[in-house]
Amino acid sequence: MGEKRAYKARKSGGGRKKLKPEYDAGKNMKEQMDAAVALYDSEMSLQTIGEELGLNPIKVRKLLITAGVYESEVAEKVQDADGKSACSCDNADGI
Repeated sequence: MGEKRAYKARKSGGGRKKLKPEYDAGKNMKEQMDAAVALYDSEMSLQTIGEELGLNPIKVRKLLITAGVYESEVAEKVQDADGKSACSCDNADGI
């Protein structure tokens, strides 16, 4: 068929460059979660918290469930299911 070429090691730092190198999803989620918990502790509704943070109320609920401060039957079922958090579910109401 043909001769095999010798293995040539790649240079480090190759690959696709990040569009936003300063972006950190984990850090952003932690900040959103902390802000949502603080507002929830001041007895604001999920709708009001969502408006304040620019998030959907369902996303606010997921953040609060993940933080362990929001409780409901659905939240308990989600937490019990394989020990996963609600953020890994797209539709927590469908359980």
